[in-house]
Order: sequence, then C-alpha cells, then structure tokens
Amino acid sequence: MKFSDITQRLQSVEHDNNIDVLRACAILSVALHHFSVYAGIPVPLFGPDGGGIGVQLFFLISGYLIIQSAERNSLGDYAKARFFRIFPVYWVALVGIVLVEVSLVPGFRQLVANDYPHFLLNLLNLQQLSVRSSLFFDRVHVGWTLTVELFWYAIVVVLALVAHRVRWRHFWLGVLVLSTLLSIAWIKTTNTGALDFLYLAQARNAGVEFTPLLQHVLIKSNIVGYLYFFVMGTVIYRYEKVLRRIPSSILWPVALLLILLWSQWQVVVGLAPQPLAAVGLACVFILFLKLPPIKDVLVRYIGKISYSLYLVHAKVMVVVYANLQWSGAGAHLTVVIATLLLATALYYTVEQPMIDYGKRFRSKNRSSVPDSAAA
Repeated sequence: MKFSDITQRLQSVEHDNNIDVLRACAILSVALHHFSVYAGIPVPLFGPDGGGIGVQLFFLISGYLIIQSAERNSLGDYAKARFFRIFPVYWVALVGIVLVEVSLVPGFRQLVANDYPHFLLNLLNLQQLSVRSSLFFDRVHVGWTLTVELFWYAIVVVLALVAHRVRWRHFWLGVLVLSTLLSIAWIKTTNTGALDFLYLAQARNAGVEFTPLLQHVLIKSNIVGYLYFFVMGTVIYRYEKVLRRIPSSILWPVALLLILLWSQWQVVVGLAPQPLAAVGLACVFILFLKLPPIKDVLVRYIGKISYSLYLVHAKVMVVVYANLQWSGAGAHLTVVIATLLLATALYYTVEQPMIDYGKRFRSKNRSSVPDSAAA
C-alpha cells in the first residue's frame, strides 16, 4: 500500500466523529504513565494518573461503539466481529513474547510447564480471574483491562436485548444510575476488605501477599467497578444529539476541573475508580464529538493502531528500561521507534487482515458499524 493511499484512508470520513483522535489521546495517556513508571522520569498529571485516564477513556469509547455493533448485528455476527477484532492480534503479541521469554529465561520456561492452565486463562483474556495468571503470565502488562472489556462484550448483549423488549425511552439512563450505584457499593465494600476472600486463598497458594495494589487490580478494577464507564459511553451514543448542544464553554471547565485534579478528587470522593472521573472524561468525549473532523494524519494513525500499540508498548519499556537497564535520550528514542515499528507490523500483518478475514464468516445482509470502529 502506498503512503498516499494510507494518508487518504486516514483522512476519510469514516471516523468523522474523531473517535480515532480520542483513541490516540487514550493510548498516549497510558503510554506516558508507563514511561514515567519504567523510565523513572516524572510526568505531570500523566505520570501518576495517565493510566487511569487513558484506560477509562478507552472504556467510554468501547461503550459508545460496542452497543452499535451489538444492536446492528445478529448474535453470531457480533461474536465473530469481536473475536476477530480482539483475539488474533492479542494472541500473536502474547505468544510471541512468551516464546522469547521461554527461550531466554529457564525459570519462566519451568513456570509455564508447571502452571500452563493459568497461562491458558491469559489466552482466553480471563487473566484477571486468577492471581497467578495476572502476576506471572500477563506478559503484555495490560491484561486486566482485556478481561474487563470481554465481560462488557457479554453484558452489553444482554442489556441491548432487555432494552429492545422493555422499549423504555430512558432505559440506558436508568442503567447508568444503577451501574454507578452498584460500582460505588462495590468499591466501598472492597475498601473494608470484605471482598478479599475472592482472591485471598489464591494469593496464599501463589506465595504472594495480598497487597492493596492486588486488591485494586483484581477486585476494584473489575467489570463491576468499571461497568458505569462503559454505560456512560453508551449513554453518550444514545443522547449524542442532545449532548452536542451543551455549550463548549461549560464542557471545557468541567473537564479540566475533574481531570487536572484527578488524584485530589479520588481522595475527596474516597473511591477509585470514581464517578467524577467518568463525568470529566465524558465532557472530553462530547467536546471531540462537537469538533469538526481532525485531519492530522499522525494523530489519526496513532488512533488507528492504538490497540496494537496498547499491546506492545509496556513490554518494550520493560525490556529497555528494566531488563537492559538503558537510560537517556538513546533509550527513549529506542522505545519510541521499537514500539511504533512493532505496532505497525502487528496492525498491518495481523490486526487489520484478521478483521477483514472475519468479515467472510458474517452474514452478507447484515447492517453494522465498521469493524475498524471497534474499541
């Protein structure tokens, strides 16, 4: 494919609502957080909070897009679309990393041989259900979010069917209220330690301490804790025409107030994740929907390959900064180039071809959003 063809494709009106730009913002936010962690270089706001900002923005995008796929496809076509969109490129990235580590690290080779069922959970994107899978076999270092996404893909089908049957005009607003209350109750209960029993025995069997960090990753940050972020994205889709009428002079200050003071609001509210974060990111989302299509080729390209970037960026940083213990400008340049090259290769050799290949197995008379619009 010629570069001019790529440029023309990226500048097409396929995503005239700037979804690719939002994806670019989300992956850059996550990458800046990991850069700060692994390189040890402080990055204002995004160093401590970029992971939360980026991941939660991805969840909003998923809520906005996946409901469209669930409603416009048959259940079979929906499942096929999700499978070919998510799993093939993930398997290539994960298995590729594991094969390299097995060949270079004898201890890891023995670990895979002894605990292969836990590795299989990673292949199924169910790693968050197991302490061993999360700690020892999540070689892409972002696997917990994939488990959360997978549960959303199942839940949204059920919700869409219920919405179709009850035909209540404001069904999704009701779901947003209920899911927010459920999440708040879940996080508050987790804070008391009452839900630690879900993973405490697993942690002991794995020989690790069940720390507050593990509690946050495995219990607070599961689908129950994050469900209302996805629903918020769905509500934005459902009420987009109304929400676009909100003046930008209101959206910008609210977004800045809630996002720039991200950590402070977590302390004030006493929840992490917390609903004000969803409100702030929703304001950003609506602002981008209101903007004319942003034609910047580089930004749209980053958004286009954001899933592949998401799968490889953290591992590249671990190798360069932790394993090889490189530092300085040369190391940073190596991380950027290696990440972009790997993500580009994954996107054009696996991700996009598998999306196209998956279309062959779907109904010819379907009506659906493009697979490239998937989160």
